[in-house]
Amino acid sequence: MSRSPTSLEQIRALYLDTDYLVLDGKRRLTARVGRLNPEIDALLERRGAAEAVFVTAWNPRSQPRSQADNDAAHARLLEILEDEDLEFLPHEGRARGGDWAEQGVLIFDLPPLDALALAEHLQQNAIVWQALGQPAQLLFTRLAVA
Repeated sequence: MSRSPTSLEQIRALYLDTDYLVLDGKRRLTARVGRLNPEIDALLERRGAAEAVFVTAWNPRSQPRSQADNDAAHARLLEILEDEDLEFLPHEGRARGGDWAEQGVLIFDLPPLDALALAEHLQQNAIVWQALGQPAQLLFTRLAVA
């Protein structure tokens, strides 16, 4: 993330201007907030999942961090997912303008409240949640509105 948002509306704008790219084997699937994402729906169906959530540990509180800090935060996220035995795939959130990208994961069948708690633990402002057949939704943590 190349800029530091200072308001909830700026944070929202950054998330809405992001493509969420899921790496499913050789397939690269794209999701966007507020839209139906048939590729993600098909992935959920293949996985037997009802919902999924995009989570990152990069750039806590939407403040740019070094590559080393982001890599360490991502490694902690992966440890949490493995400890909790959660199924996930890698994803990359990429600004449509191409000026930044963040690594993250798409976690299957993690309910929204649990996903928000995980995001808060990671000091994140928001998550992107998608239920089968529904548009992807931007959900803010309490940190974003504090």
